[in-house]
Amino acid sequence: MRSTTTRPPTGQGPGRTWRNAAWAAGVLALAALVVGLTTVGRQPEGGASAGRSAFASVADVLGIAPGDTVTTFEGEPVTGAEVIRAAQTVRADVISEFTGQELGPGFWERPRGEVTPAQRLRDEAVRTAVLDKARRVWARYAGLITDVSEQGFQRELAAENQRRAQAARSGHPVPGVPAYDEYTFAQVRAAELDSALSKLYAGKLDLSERRLREQYARTAGPEAPPFEQVRENLRRQLVIQGYEQALRTRARS
Repeated sequence: MRSTTTRPPTGQGPGRTWRNAAWAAGVLALAALVVGLTTVGRQPEGGASAGRSAFASVADVLGIAPGDTVTTFEGEPVTGAEVIRAAQTVRADVISEFTGQELGPGFWERPRGEVTPAQRLRDEAVRTAVLDKARRVWARYAGLITDVSEQGFQRELAAENQRRAQAARSGHPVPGVPAYDEYTFAQVRAAELDSALSKLYAGKLDLSERRLREQYARTAGPEAPPFEQVRENLRRQLVIQGYEQALRTRARS
């Protein structure tokens, strides 16, 4: 009579069963560790560390899109694209103003006193964008440009880069960069308009000899050159000061 003792199938047995159980336990432990690390890396919603770090994009911090109309100046829209571009120029100054705060998650939302960095960034970006719109509107009145819109600015940028590319192909490259990005071009264009507008505005200023000597007495230090040597510098100084004050007054209106 054959034995009826049942043998475990080949490859199974107490030792293999124990090893399978140990392997499964290891997998569960590893999964728990991954879940734990993921939970640690995730910022709690509404917690003190939730929010954007100092390195977040300004568009994300401001919560605006390029096509948005943020405000208007003399009936002309100041778009999200213009405010975002302005925010890029003031971003470093705003971060510097809040020196000492943790730059990690929550930087832009963490208040100092009654204002957060995000609020300061928006205020300064809008102010800067409105100032540039006021400059462009003034330039239109003066006949220097015809289109003060964001689309007009982009066309100016495209035309300038095309001019530079054509000059390079002809073997007579224009001094400077091969092509402008919009941030650099905005600064260059603003400087060009400032120069032209200030020259026009100079005719409205008191640049008499008496006024120049008053400026010299007010600004010259003990080691300053004689008045005759700096007369033209003083004149330019008064023109720039007068023009910048007039531009800020226009923007505030």
